[in-house]
Amino acid sequence: MKLLRLYIHNCGVFQHTLIDFTHNNAPQDILCLAGVNGSGKTTVMELIFNIFNFMNPNLSVQNIFFDRLKTNILTRTDFAQLDISVDGKILSLVLGDASDIQADTQHSEHQAFIIENEIRTMISLFENNVVKTPKDEEDSNIVTKLKGVREAERFSDRHVEKRNTDIFNPLSDRISKAFSDENIVQNENDTLPFIYFFNAHDREIQDIRYTSIPKEKQQYQVANRYSPKRDDIKKTLVYYDYAYQDKFKELKDWINEHVFIGKSLDKINRPDFQVVIRTTDGRKHGLELLSSGEESLLIIATQLYLRASENAVFLVDEVDQSLHPEFQERMMRLLAQLQKDKGCQIIVSSHSEIVWNSFKDKGLIDLTEMML
Repeated sequence: MKLLRLYIHNCGVFQHTLIDFTHNNAPQDILCLAGVNGSGKTTVMELIFNIFNFMNPNLSVQNIFFDRLKTNILTRTDFAQLDISVDGKILSLVLGDASDIQADTQHSEHQAFIIENEIRTMISLFENNVVKTPKDEEDSNIVTKLKGVREAERFSDRHVEKRNTDIFNPLSDRISKAFSDENIVQNENDTLPFIYFFNAHDREIQDIRYTSIPKEKQQYQVANRYSPKRDDIKKTLVYYDYAYQDKFKELKDWINEHVFIGKSLDKINRPDFQVVIRTTDGRKHGLELLSSGEESLLIIATQLYLRASENAVFLVDEVDQSLHPEFQERMMRLLAQLQKDKGCQIIVSSHSEIVWNSFKDKGLIDLTEMML
């Protein structure tokens, strides 16, 4: 599975824009969205992530990401269409009116559409009545819960138009089964498509003190957004050391080869559930003493190594954030190696020339030029 194209009408700086993720009509494995601040890099990432969720047959308000600081990206977009290559066919996920659809005339018999035209109104109603209501009103918790139930019911009753989707029945069946079977986890079924988003500001490790073995179960979701608490790296490493020792050793060796400079992941100290980092001079410390750049590298490397497959797409917004130039180069080598090993598609955004230079003749999409 690979992303092919994203059409955008009237969203932020994009009026009528085509963003092409292919090269010579073939989907590219690793790409970079380049541009100055305000050129729409994060907008593209958010659109891709939210529209990809249309593949979820049980899509509900619980699967929508709400930010109290700004409205959902889908409510600020007139039209968007994300084309995805799956098993040699095209699945087009459409936000907005069907009259604006961009059909692939060369593959019309092998193109299906899922069209969400009412979802923007439903999300807006939920934001206005539940998410962004004042928190200090009397009985606000009860009122908010009642409003939430009502808007959730409206959301589930929205109309979704589907065209030619029978060509994806096997895929739909696999996805539906994954949602109904709690025993199916993300990293044990490589046939399931999903997208995973690292936003620019949450790549940090929290100093959580575990008193028992934390269980790490990556329940299948179509769209995942990295969370420092839910996807806590310490929890992941401690659990894998206890439950999957061979897998943990592979992961540890990979991290020590590709992530750290002058230090290494030494072991899990089982009595107190601590991850031990050893420096070249023999000193030891925990994860919480890593630099912000080391944290970012470790988080991305670990999550991709454990989750990546040929049916996975990863979005990394501002991939160079908090990274020294040497670490930026290390990050790009790490991502290139992961893509080669796992076959996933990786899309990053950056305003660093060091990152841009790693893409050379293809894979670099300059959003600044699209603004001119």
